[in-house]
Amino acid sequence: MVAAGKVNASREYKNLLEPILATAIGHESQKRTTRCPDVHSVPTPASSSQKFFKFLAKKNPGLKWLWSSLIRNKVHELAPLHPTAQIFQDEMLRLPPFADMDTEALSQAAVAIVLPAWLVGTEEACHIAEAASRTFGRMLSLENPPSSVYTATGYELCRISYDAFDCTGPGRIMTLEYDGDLSVATITSTPLLHWSAGPIVFSAKRGLAAEKMTQWIDSIVASQKPQRIILSGTGVDQPSFVEALRASSMNGYLDDQPPLPARHLLAFGAAQVAKDLLESQPDDCSESRECDELRRKVDAMSGPFRPPVPSIWPSVGPRHDEL
Repeated sequence: MVAAGKVNASREYKNLLEPILATAIGHESQKRTTRCPDVHSVPTPASSSQKFFKFLAKKNPGLKWLWSSLIRNKVHELAPLHPTAQIFQDEMLRLPPFADMDTEALSQAAVAIVLPAWLVGTEEACHIAEAASRTFGRMLSLENPPSSVYTATGYELCRISYDAFDCTGPGRIMTLEYDGDLSVATITSTPLLHWSAGPIVFSAKRGLAAEKMTQWIDSIVASQKPQRIILSGTGVDQPSFVEALRASSMNGYLDDQPPLPARHLLAFGAAQVAKDLLESQPDDCSESRECDELRRKVDAMSGPFRPPVPSIWPSVGPRHDEL
């Protein structure tokens, strides 16, 4: 499920984020990394989960204590959200399809969220993670724009990483986002490992005319030297933006765009990340065809992969590490 809806944001939400964006626009290129403490929520068990767990408890008396603990720690007994996290939760619950979900449906959802580059590394990013963890059953990943488009275009979905740079990396991948007013260039290096958040470098500008846009793009490409650039956002097909791209040093990258709608590229990538993290089969359906060939080559050298059996079922472990 991809939640890419748009609503009129509340005044509190705008007042919270606009100063952060204004500060980011006022600086040149910045380097950021988001590192938040683990955020855990204990959602009320769904009826199907209750039946399943009760069945296991009958077979294993040692699980009865864990079951009673889950029942005692329902969502309404958790500590109140931080006020900033509460603002984010309110906005999440106004988005389709979440606005139409009841509490049980929300508690069974699992989400990955794409952070705008200018929110990466801020305290607000951690409050977003807290709000998502409390609202849904699992907060799987906080993605940045390059990591989302990288996944959306089919890379690093294998147990054995499939890299855009044919194992000659690490490579430098850049996203260029444009919504008709705000322009954001974000650069990071591969491999993009979900358990080890790598730093990003970004630059954000607002209201650039075509000539200024070309100069800005040229300066980013010259200083950051990306090897692949992918466009994203609702305004990347606007004539003035396309004209600025064609006149810039980015012109040579434009033939390498993925065959996916630019306006939904980031959301699609986040959905793929969530799907990949939830699935735990070595041959799951989120993998690209190249994964099979990579696995055959490695298995021929090291023997078939035998994942460990988890101690708790159902398991949701890091990509293909558990069954």
